[in-house]
Amino acid sequence: MSSSTIASIQSDLTLYGYSITMVFGNIGNIFVVIILSRQRENACSIYLLSAAVVNIIYLTFYGFIQIFPVNYRNVTTTAYVLCKIYLYIAGILGQLAKTLLVLASIDRFLVTNRHVLVRRYSTPKRAKYLVFFGFIFWLLLSIHLPIMTTIVNGQCTGVGIYVTIRAIYVLIFVGLFPIITLSIFGFLTYRNMKQLHNRIRPTANNADTPMQRRDRDLLKLVISETVVYLITAGPYPLMFLETMISLYVVPNKSIQYSQTEVFMLNIVTFILFINSAAPFYTYIIASKSFRHDFTRIIINGYQKITRRLV
Repeated sequence: MSSSTIASIQSDLTLYGYSITMVFGNIGNIFVVIILSRQRENACSIYLLSAAVVNIIYLTFYGFIQIFPVNYRNVTTTAYVLCKIYLYIAGILGQLAKTLLVLASIDRFLVTNRHVLVRRYSTPKRAKYLVFFGFIFWLLLSIHLPIMTTIVNGQCTGVGIYVTIRAIYVLIFVGLFPIITLSIFGFLTYRNMKQLHNRIRPTANNADTPMQRRDRDLLKLVISETVVYLITAGPYPLMFLETMISLYVVPNKSIQYSQTEVFMLNIVTFILFINSAAPFYTYIIASKSFRHDFTRIIINGYQKITRRLV
């Protein structure tokens, strides 16, 4: 692939890809906020609702940065500050959204557990505390981003050993930790549901079961979003791993190799960006109840508008 072709694809991806994803992602996340705000007495709803709010901020902030990039070739004080702030805020928001999904997955494990004492750990009050703690945690853990990044050859990036450190950081906190945690608690939740199904099947006529319909619907939302995360987030840490390894295996990279590497990193970054825009559309496909709630909102909104016009 020639340099001109790569540049053309990157330009179209930045202009159209990020713009469309940002607009439709924000619209979808706004609907998620509207629907789940009616279920704030549920811990899982609080996690998913908070994640939707974080995704709106992330999509807007990161999308505008990509569409209207800062000119880092003019190395000014303003450019340095924007470089550091941009990576810091994006790092906090991106990681917080992932953490909230992990917490939602853990909450589904708690709710489906057959032990009452375990289920009691799933409370709205505790969920609010964990959301706040998650924000503070990433506020502190992401502090290395503004400290260690700088402007090199017109790009906001790291230098020296920090390239390796950041690659390991991304591999662990974007790849391994969320993927492993989501997989483990997804399996444990599935096992809990299977045990629960076997336990309540003989008394199927009894409507008072530990697993309420709304909890099952929320579980579908979490599982569907987990699958999307595995697909969209998986390539990103792998690309950082390749970058780290290539520093030692290919110390003198050709211009074409470097351009291809940057191009692939831009592609996987965009795919990861899609992850923040996907929840609403994933929920619509996965949950009949969510589709019903969405349809009801549209109908009610239409009726209110027509009444005012009349």
